Amino acid sequence: MQYKVSELAEKAGVTKRTIHYYISKGLLMPPEGSGVNSFYNDSHIQRIMMIRKLQSEYMPLNKIREYLLDDKFREEYLNELMKKNDTELIITIQKNNKTEEKKYSPESENKIYVRENVCNVFEMHYTQENGEKYRHIIESVKNYVAKMLED
Repeated sequence: MQYKVSELAEKAGVTKRTIHYYISKGLLMPPEGSGVNSFYNDSHIQRIMMIRKLQSEYMPLNKIREYLLDDKFREEYLNELMKKNDTELIITIQKNNKTEEKKYSPESENKIYVRENVCNVFEMHYTQENGEKYRHIIESVKNYVAKMLED
């Protein structure tokens, strides 16, 4: 889902000023877009939940930033959160030209999903495992799409 800053603040139980402060300190990613067209998503809410939990345990913000950058900590925290709430989360991580999504679910095995923009009108989704296994097929599809769009 997409949220304006005021909607995010209300949903996460913080002020707009707190959101901007977290962004300035590197605790929270900036929104997509800019100005009045900027928006936040569910991963921002999840990150704010983690920050608030750690703050409630009297952890300073500089330590929280270190923890948030630690993959092992983040995975343990999210798995604990999923079990407690019996729900599912999808965390999105931007790396180079690819978007990786990690699915946290209490009843299923966690998998990393890759969302790759081939061009402006075509996007591919596959698990990281299948991406490694079927790399040649994925590359063929990307080349085919690029060629079709040239015509």
